[in-house]
Amino acid sequence: MSMRGCIPLFVLAGCGGAWLAAPVLGDAAAPGDAAPAPARWSLGYYATWAATQYPVDDIDWSGLTELAIAFYTPQPDGTLELLGGDDALTAALVAAAHAHGVAAIASIGGADSGMPFSQATAGATRDSFVANLAALVADVGFDGVDIDWEPLGNADEPVAIELADRLRAAVPGLLMTIAVGPVNQNVPPDLSGYPAIAAAFDQVDVMTYGMAGAWRGWPKSWHSSPMYRQDAATPLSVDSTVRAYLAAGVPAGRIGIGIGFFGLCYSAPVTGPVQPLAGATVIGDGDMPYARIMTDYFAPSARTFDPLAHVPYLSFAAAHAPDGCTYITYDDEESIAEKGAYVKSMGLGGVIVWELNEGYLPAAPAGAHNPLIGAIRDDVLN
Repeated sequence: MSMRGCIPLFVLAGCGGAWLAAPVLGDAAAPGDAAPAPARWSLGYYATWAATQYPVDDIDWSGLTELAIAFYTPQPDGTLELLGGDDALTAALVAAAHAHGVAAIASIGGADSGMPFSQATAGATRDSFVANLAALVADVGFDGVDIDWEPLGNADEPVAIELADRLRAAVPGLLMTIAVGPVNQNVPPDLSGYPAIAAAFDQVDVMTYGMAGAWRGWPKSWHSSPMYRQDAATPLSVDSTVRAYLAAGVPAGRIGIGIGFFGLCYSAPVTGPVQPLAGATVIGDGDMPYARIMTDYFAPSARTFDPLAHVPYLSFAAAHAPDGCTYITYDDEESIAEKGAYVKSMGLGGVIVWELNEGYLPAAPAGAHNPLIGAIRDDVLN
């Protein structure tokens, strides 16, 4: 099961949530007290519950500047619990990251973490929570903390900023990142608090992946991580999301965009983007990793590169085993090159990857186990 969770918490509808959309105009904000951002970053999330899927010794560090170990979940008493619970794995990951010149980051939260964060930061428990975060950094040797508060409501924003400020005071020089949702152009949000968030955090990383589904209010199929959108029936894209945050006053150099190492599998009758769902179902993160797409589904004859969305997809006339997919949308080396060019042209800070374990190809020839990380190295960092 995916630990990132159900994207409708951040988008139009489904899973009981809705919030994102059109830009709120504002003036550009100065970075404030946040530390100077690196020239360009690539933050990759490592799923602690899927370590056998991507052994530590096989990690390709060449396309990473930061490794986020996911997730430490807040508890009502202000303590933290590591998903998977393997402290030895964490120690190995941190040591390997440091040996390769990569920052190690503790990612706090994850899907449906809004209530746990609210409980851990309520009243006097907030002091214990901050103290436990600072102790975690010191004990494990983390270089930074990633706040992945999902969903982050407007009322939660000052608390997230306070967490960043207090952690910096406790651990000078600490790298602070925050994961935020993509922007649905159909449902205007209030982004007016984001300049203050950008002033408190080094990176405002937008989860621009898994941005489609068979959700209530979505009449058509779309892409998981499209660069550009088409119309009101396809309201999510990287570009429209970035422009919304920029218009709200978030500095370009603080923004990171998301690259998914997973895809979305639509069932019949959908065979491509912008088609009526007509009862189609969708499976995605956790069930449709890039490695599985390449092993079970990929064929050159099935692949098309969408000239509008600037991402690839696979199309099948009939249900394709083992999951009955007729349309699969995903990221590959070509779309990563597009995203890298976009980051550079817009002056953005970098990219994030959800999640590294899903992109590893164990059966590939030597030197070809991590093609997506290689594309990030070549087209984002270089």
